[in-house]
Amino acid sequence: MKQRLGWVLFLVALPSYCYSEPYYYGATGNAASTSLSWGMPSVLPDVAGLDINGLLYRYTTVKNTEDAMKVHIGNHNATGDGYTFRETDDWSGVPSNTIVKSFALSNIPSANWGTGFIEVEGEGTVEDAVVVYSYRVDRCYDPQSDPSCAGYIEPVPDIPEVEIYDALEDESVLNAIDTETEFKYDEDGNRIDDEEEEEENTRIEMGLTASANALTLFKNQGQDDIIMAINLQTNINMYYNAKINGGTLSDATQLQDGELLDNKKALRNNLAQQLLHEQMVDMQYNK
Repeated sequence: MKQRLGWVLFLVALPSYCYSEPYYYGATGNAASTSLSWGMPSVLPDVAGLDINGLLYRYTTVKNTEDAMKVHIGNHNATGDGYTFRETDDWSGVPSNTIVKSFALSNIPSANWGTGFIEVEGEGTVEDAVVVYSYRVDRCYDPQSDPSCAGYIEPVPDIPEVEIYDALEDESVLNAIDTETEFKYDEDGNRIDDEEEEEENTRIEMGLTASANALTLFKNQGQDDIIMAINLQTNINMYYNAKINGGTLSDATQLQDGELLDNKKALRNNLAQQLLHEQMVDMQYNK
């Protein structure tokens, strides 16, 4: 009865999940549910800042009373030799029975807890084994995990690095630039051209001067004078002296008495049309 009461009180005292700033607490399931040997990563939550602060176990022995028997429960030390936890129950000369034990631990980091085990030394077996670990998790073990933790630093946004294109580092651009060209300058800072450039500049200046002279000549001399000069250069006498072979128009009309008579009918028609035209013109102004 006392064993059952201790088991119940342990489970009540170790809730599966509760908070107490900046920690929260919990308890594992039965580590020995499938085997008398177990790895802690499969038992404990995979969180940072987890410490084990308690352990409870229960099992039932099956043995003859007179037989010597010891049961060892514990965990190997994951960071060195020996054990992180080990308890031995001596059942020698004791009949089969069920035992329940609980232990308060001083928040041992989970990294120290190696493989767990229940080992039997002597004659007898273990049945219905239960091993439960209670733990505490420091919620602020990593201050960056929660903005409310002391020491939390506001993260700086990760600004991607942008590669800036530099044309002066582009090999194609450098090859296109004549870096070997060297210019000479006079005392006033004006560039001194070489002979080929001077000849080219001279030809350009002469062409511009000739064009300016032509425009000035055209501007100063009247258009009539220019046309007269063009006509003088054109020989038009050949057009005046040219002769066209004619002939005789045999059916030419002969005027009787040398007088061309008026057509009176035509005169009346012309006068009628003229009068009508004048009336139409007058109508525009007599509106």
